[in-house]
Amino acid sequence: MAETVSNHQIAVPYSTPANGDALNASVVVGHFNSTRSDYNAHDADTGIHVQSSAIGSRPAAGTAGRKWMSTATVAGATVATLAYDTGSAWVTDTTFAVSNGQPGIYDAGNSGASKAIDWANGPIQKVTLTASSATLTFSNAIAGASYTLILAQDGSGGRTAPTLTGWDFGDNPPSYNTGASKKNVVSGLYDGTEYLAAFAVKGA
Repeated sequence: MAETVSNHQIAVPYSTPANGDALNASVVVGHFNSTRSDYNAHDADTGIHVQSSAIGSRPAAGTAGRKWMSTATVAGATVATLAYDTGSAWVTDTTFAVSNGQPGIYDAGNSGASKAIDWANGPIQKVTLTASSATLTFSNAIAGASYTLILAQDGSGGRTAPTLTGWDFGDNPPSYNTGASKKNVVSGLYDGTEYLAAFAVKGA
């Protein structure tokens, strides 16, 4: 979310009163009002401020450009997160959520027949397949970010490949190891519409 940081400065540099001039109250008041207006413009610029959960609760979305820094628990570790107000919703930049320089692995739990994966919980997530042909759906992906799924068979195994909604494997669909407790890794680059260049590593 690279942006140009706005600059606010005194519109007209003060040239009066000069050293040695008599103090003129109207000039001082004018400078004060100009300075106050510039400070107010600075404070009202949503594009240059990052607010923090340390000073209160995050407001409702509605002012595009606001940023909100907070913390979350990812893979049992407390990590920093940065959210961005689109004007209609807060979107968490999960690529920013790190602990000791690494994003960690979030355990999304069992798949059941269907499972909703929220990338706001982290860009690397583990799902345990407890049903065959489960359907996995995804939310809060950020265009340009890469995401990884660890698809683990449960203790019984034999769970056939899940449907990964929005993932494009091209001409090379993955072949999963369905042995009991085996793990397969699928990664993809999200282009804003779908997950591209996705691949699978067959569990050993």
